[in-house]
Order: sequence, then C-alpha cells, then structure tokens
Amino acid sequence: MTGNQSEWYRHAFEDDYLFLYSHRTVREASEQISLALRHVKFEKGQRILDLACGAGRHSLAFARRGARVTGVDLSQVLLQEARERLKRAGLTATFKRQDMRELDYHERFDGVSMWFTSFGYFENPDDDFLVLRNVEQALKQGGWWWIDIINPEHLRANLIPETMRELDGPYGRATVVERRRITKTHVIKTIEISDDKGKREYFERVRLYSPGKFKQLAVRAGLTTEGVLGNYQGEEFSPNRPRQIWFGIK
Repeated sequence: MTGNQSEWYRHAFEDDYLFLYSHRTVREASEQISLALRHVKFEKGQRILDLACGAGRHSLAFARRGARVTGVDLSQVLLQEARERLKRAGLTATFKRQDMRELDYHERFDGVSMWFTSFGYFENPDDDFLVLRNVEQALKQGGWWWIDIINPEHLRANLIPETMRELDGPYGRATVVERRRITKTHVIKTIEISDDKGKREYFERVRLYSPGKFKQLAVRAGLTTEGVLGNYQGEEFSPNRPRQIWFGIK
C-alpha cells in the first residue's frame, strides 16, 4: 500500500494517476466548463480559482474563454503537468501548491470551481467545512462557486465492487484492478497496478454527503446555493442521477 491511508491524497496523485485517468480528456473538461457557464455569471477577464486543479484540464478550458486562472493543488506532479498543458496551448495561468484547508486568499476571485469529486478527502469532517469556508473567503462579494461531488444514493445502487482493465502506461502494458466498497460515511477504493515496474497499490477514500447535508454545510460556510445538477449533461438533480453539481453565490 502506497502511503498513509488517513492522508491518502498525499500519495495517490502522482505519475500513475496520469495514465490511470488518461480517459479524462481536455474535450470533456471543455464541455463541463460550457455547462458551468450556462449557470453562473461568467465574463471574460474574471479571476477564477480552480481548486484541486489536478492536471489543469479545467484551468485550460477557463483560460481559453478569457479567464485569469489560478490553479491550486497538492500534487507537484499534477501541477507540473498543468503548467506544461497551458504552455503547449500558448496560454497562461498561475499554479500553486497549496492544501485546500490552508488557502490564504481573501475576496480575490470572481468564481471558484472544484471538479471530479475533489471534496470530502479528509479524515476529520470539520476539514471539509474549513474548505467551504476558504471558498467563501476567497470569493468577492457576489462571486460564484461550483462544486461537483458524488450522489451517494445513486452510487449505493450502482456500485461495481471490482473491475479489471488493461492499458498502456509509462512502464509498459499495465493491468489495473480496482476494488470499491461503501461504508456508512465513505466510498473506499483500492487500485492495484501490475506492469514492468512491478506491483503497487493505491488507496482512495471520499466522504459521502447527502444533498441535505452538503447544502447545510455550504450555507453554514456563508455560501448561497442556487441550484444542483445531477449529471454533466445538465439535467436536474434526482436520486437516480450520478452527480451532485452544486452552484451558487457568496
């Protein structure tokens, strides 16, 4: 097992992550940003914080639409990939290594977004509230926010306990086995990779929030909720849709 399970996020997002999730494309991210911009008040030139920006797919999409982007992530590997991605596109953005619990921005941004289940990583649920407080504090008055998380009810009904796939990676052909389980409060996944480098295993754990619980947390943090979508096609939230895509204003 790679790293401390209670702080799994410090070890999971390294070189292996880039090929494990290579199916998450720039085109997909651009379509997701288009969805967001149909629901929030975006204008060219806005300052956008891409929180838990990863390899910069959404940062790139925002930059292509004229935003001034700051991307924050804990992974040096993913931040470097994000910098190279923007450079290849001839665009600029600022990327910083920061823990989302320790942001020091105050009323700086017109919008803050978090994509692809980047919320709920921490062992202490109070830290999740702290993240939302940091989002609120980073936003200008009237600024918008957008947070994309799992719908637990759909996940419980559709969980696939184990999958295996093969893909080409940096160390030859890789066999990837992913095992998933749900507890009362979390979804937990182990990822086992076997290739020419050998065998290694990663651990992921994300806290699950019901719609009512997440809304309560957001409001307590000072955020106003304006809506919640159920998928990346923009359909309204319902229990049988896979996502909770929340948006609102400060």
